[in-house]
Amino acid sequence: MRQSRILLINILLTGAFYVAGFVALGDSYPTIESSGEEIVDWLSANGTSARLYAWTAAFFSLGLAIFGGQISTLLPHPHRYIFLAGVLGFAITAQVQAWFWAGLAFHPEGLDPAVARTLFGMATYWGPLVNGSTTAMAVAVGALGFGASPIIPRWLTWISAIFFVEQALETITIFGQTGFIAPGGSMNIYLGGLIGFLWVAGVVRWAISRMNESA
Repeated sequence: MRQSRILLINILLTGAFYVAGFVALGDSYPTIESSGEEIVDWLSANGTSARLYAWTAAFFSLGLAIFGGQISTLLPHPHRYIFLAGVLGFAITAQVQAWFWAGLAFHPEGLDPAVARTLFGMATYWGPLVNGSTTAMAVAVGALGFGASPIIPRWLTWISAIFFVEQALETITIFGQTGFIAPGGSMNIYLGGLIGFLWVAGVVRWAISRMNESA
């Protein structure tokens, strides 16, 4: 099977696991604004959903690792190392925050609300902190669009620049407490997720062309 086809299949499956994880949680899952009692009540009623979310995170991280390995081979030094470090940072962050969800849901009936809120808050901060990894991914690719002999097309350079700026601005959710800029809130999940999906689609499109040319 061609590398380009493997890349396409892998990224589609990876995206599917990412979306499936949030679908599993439903629309009533707790947020950074939830009280300890609300978190414990949700975990008591939705333990299976939390564990399913953690299960999808494992395969999401696997897909990211494959994606990172394939794309990095197309990049020159040191860009490939910066890109791969960003991808692995993203994958590890996804695993860590997912095991908090699964761990909290294992025996929620005896969980102290204050402890639950503290541990859940730690997991929720994956949103702003993963931006350190995503900005590394974006800058590693975007920088290839500059200079006398750019490697990537101008449209991908612009998408990478937009993705980098948005993700860098998204770090302000570290200081947010409620609403759009709360950690793990709409800015992290929806705005960042949408732009991230568009950027990944652009990278995959460019990579498939490069792979097919080499083949």
